[in-house]
Amino acid sequence: MIEERISKQKLEKLYSVDRATIENWVRNYGMPLIIINSHSKFVKLSALEKWENSMIMNNKLIGIIDKE
Repeated sequence: MIEERISKQKLEKLYSVDRATIENWVRNYGMPLIIINSHSKFVKLSALEKWENSMIMNNKLIGIIDKE
C-alpha cells in the first residue's frame, strides 16, 4: 500500500503560509519534503506527523509559524 502524500501546495494551505515559508522550514527546520523534480514535491503523512511532533516537543512549531 502506498502511504498518503501531501503536496507542497497542500502544505501551504494546511499551514496558511507561502511557498518561501515551506522552503525555509525544509532548509532550517528539517521538514521532510521529498523533491522528485521542480514541479513535484511532497511529504509523506507519517513523516509530517513525526516532524510536527518533534517541533512541538521542542517548542519550535509555534515559534516558526509566528515568525513567518
